[in-house]
Amino acid sequence: MISVYIADDHSIVREGIRSLISSAHDMEVVGEASDGDEALQQIPGCKPSVFLMDMSMPGCSGLELIERIRRKAPETRILVLSMHREDLYATRTIRAGARGFITKTQPPTELLDALRKVAQGQLYITRELADRLALGALTGRPEDELHARMTKREYEIFLDLARGMNVGDIADKLNVSSKTVSTHKARLMEKLNANSISDLVRYAIAQELL
Repeated sequence: MISVYIADDHSIVREGIRSLISSAHDMEVVGEASDGDEALQQIPGCKPSVFLMDMSMPGCSGLELIERIRRKAPETRILVLSMHREDLYATRTIRAGARGFITKTQPPTELLDALRKVAQGQLYITRELADRLALGALTGRPEDELHARMTKREYEIFLDLARGMNVGDIADKLNVSSKTVSTHKARLMEKLNANSISDLVRYAIAQELL
């Protein structure tokens, strides 16, 4: 039996996924959360086969959540379910340790197939993403977008800044010094050719990263 833990901040989405999984003879839902912090607390105890997570949630989320779940529950495989287009997030989530990425626009049967594939230890990605990852391995430049040039930490700080967080709040969240955050901020702004936070916000909106 494939055990699934669901994390999504929209209760109607969780309810729909729970109903879908209940209709499958080989799956069961063993827990759910409305934010990443709750998931981090519960998953090590219930040890699900697959952690199905939304990319954007309150608290710990995104790439940071993927990496922390991998450390706390290495036996649990991660499948990311997102409203964002695959070309915006999928490559980074796979590199962070997720075993698959699927958009919320896919048919319900496709989600069940993805869960089964990930539970078996396989990688669930589309042919387009596989080609992009292969091209990145050959060229050393996985994506053409400016934000692809950022490190994981720079990208994380970029999203927090674009969401309105200040340097001090980000430093507290990441448990680092404000000076460290400011250094990352300067580097990422240079990579994006940005002169202000407003430029970061405009870029994030234009790229559909928020």
